[in-house]
Amino acid sequence: MSIQSILLAILSAVSFLTGSWAYATEPRNIELVKQGLIHYHDSGEYEKDMARVVQQAQAYLQSRIEENKVKHRNQKLAIVLDIDETALSNYPAMVKLGFGGTLQEIIEEENKGVDPAIEPTLKLYQFAKDHGVAVFFITARKEDSRAATAANLESAGYKNYDGLYLLPMDYHEKTVAVFKTATRKKLMEEGYVIVLSLSDQKADLRGGYAEKAFKLPDPFYLVP
Repeated sequence: MSIQSILLAILSAVSFLTGSWAYATEPRNIELVKQGLIHYHDSGEYEKDMARVVQQAQAYLQSRIEENKVKHRNQKLAIVLDIDETALSNYPAMVKLGFGGTLQEIIEEENKGVDPAIEPTLKLYQFAKDHGVAVFFITARKEDSRAATAANLESAGYKNYDGLYLLPMDYHEKTVAVFKTATRKKLMEEGYVIVLSLSDQKADLRGGYAEKAFKLPDPFYLVP
């Protein structure tokens, strides 16, 4: 999901805490939570958890490639990847902004186009491309970020992908899940068999139009 979605998650959390939990036990201090996030990332456990999920996704993809070949189905196999915290990491920007920041600051960081690749996902991407599987990126980033996003994907190693779908500037649905589901449906109507969808957000994986959905860990923000 886009780093821009962090603000939505923060507002949702504040609304929830000031509502039904207004008189609950004092929650954990936010600075301690932030320290926990940094430790989880820097300890290597985050990368291990990411790699574990991606390995499962690649094993399933490999089995489908072999099945397609043995049975001579000649299906147009494809996979769908989210971008933020799935293909590219916003972690350096999140730390810089203290896991917060204004919307403008977040957009400016995102549009610098310097987010590093998440290595397990990049390896999955390369495996797919090496075996003739189409790869499509479907993201919550908006169309005005297309140039920066495309340049960032290219520089991070995601070369020659088959499509990049971003939110229209006039998108008004309450959740990006509507857009992502509709885009997967469109791809299947074009003849692609979407073997798997990979994302850090559960909302991205709802709605069907993919054989398997693989959820990556993301303790940094939650998008409903």
